[in-house]
Amino acid sequence: MTSAPTPPGAVVLLGAMLGGRYPELVPAALRRGLTVLGIDTDTARARRFDQARRENPEHPLAGLAEMAWLPGERHEEIVQQVLDWDAEHRVAAVVPFGEDYVEATALVADLLGLPAPGLRAGRVCRNKLLQRRYLAAQSPRSVLLPAADRADRADRAAAWDTFPAVVKPLDGQASSGVERVDDLAQLAAVLAERDEAEALLLEELVAGHEVSVESLVQHGVPVFAAVTGKRTNEGAGPDEAARFFVELGHTVPDPELSPAARRAVLDANAAVLARLDFRDGIAHAEYRVTAEGEVRLMEIAARAAGDNILTLYHLATGAPLEEALLGIALGEPTTYPEPRRFVRQVYPEHTPGVLLDVTAPGLDTEVSWLAERWMWPPVKPLSDEPGAVHMIVAGRARGDRLTGIKASSDRSAMYVIDAPTPTELDELQARVDAALTVEVDPNG
Repeated sequence: MTSAPTPPGAVVLLGAMLGGRYPELVPAALRRGLTVLGIDTDTARARRFDQARRENPEHPLAGLAEMAWLPGERHEEIVQQVLDWDAEHRVAAVVPFGEDYVEATALVADLLGLPAPGLRAGRVCRNKLLQRRYLAAQSPRSVLLPAADRADRADRAAAWDTFPAVVKPLDGQASSGVERVDDLAQLAAVLAERDEAEALLLEELVAGHEVSVESLVQHGVPVFAAVTGKRTNEGAGPDEAARFFVELGHTVPDPELSPAARRAVLDANAAVLARLDFRDGIAHAEYRVTAEGEVRLMEIAARAAGDNILTLYHLATGAPLEEALLGIALGEPTTYPEPRRFVRQVYPEHTPGVLLDVTAPGLDTEVSWLAERWMWPPVKPLSDEPGAVHMIVAGRARGDRLTGIKASSDRSAMYVIDAPTPTELDELQARVDAALTVEVDPNG
């Protein structure tokens, strides 16, 4: 008697409605015959994404078979939901999309014996204080400003003597709540505006070129690691805007680093991953390289990068990073190619006011409105072709009120370009910047 073949099983996406940022993952799972299951927090925005993927068969999440609505902090309920699915589908992989689901993913994977970064990496990567303490050799000096005792918090802040400094929440994301302070008076003013129930980290500001490293790790060994150049709004514009650190651009690979600086970043990143005992998965780590060549850790996440960084690597290498990420989550031997083109994502700055339109006359690329599409436009990697504009996206809706950019959610638009060389990439960016207009009514 011949036994029936074992079905391929299922992959669970935690923070699933962010999957529009990673458009190649669900198709890669479906090609393997996997059932795709999702967990996310029940919000109005998530429900709109869920409706969009149900209505549009070309949506990157259209292949989701089932959704469970559970917030990331409800670990026990998430564990039970995945166990229920495992009994029916045989769960073969778990992948976190949202930062809020990193710890829950680590627990589920550990329980089921599935490839994952590991319990230490999952916990430490969710808390900036733990990162500073576990990774002290790569980190700036810092102090905890606790939430429980207002007087103790004030005393610790008053004893701080290194400025400029940075205040940040312990488990924040997308640059939210990260703010520069230049003296004790400004520190006191910032703390007075913060929720007293929220613990904060106060640390020295590291001046230098900012980068991120995207790492694919399997069996504790990095099988791919590359440096992404970053541009933020730090120090730009009026004094109020200059206190924040919102990302306004990414370039893959980073053309500004010398070979020695790139090697130093990758060596520091390897040491960070080893200290975290990072086992299997993708890591997104952010660093600053000082004028003296020192590499200092800003933060690390045990998940894929946000914004469109995975799309940038798809265009740079010709291969979707999601395919490799899924392979690692399934325990398949995995490799990933080196970049062959230079790719850049740019978030243009805007004037505060009511958003009227985003236009780019003279360019062949249509402006896509994310509020209408609920997904990024598809991209096609190039090889030897000249530079190209791959997408222009309005991330906000007409009629939205735009403010100064203090967090990633304040950004209004973005575009993605690529070219064979850094020089051609810069020239193409100059042409797009000249054509692109974020039209705002400042009195609206």
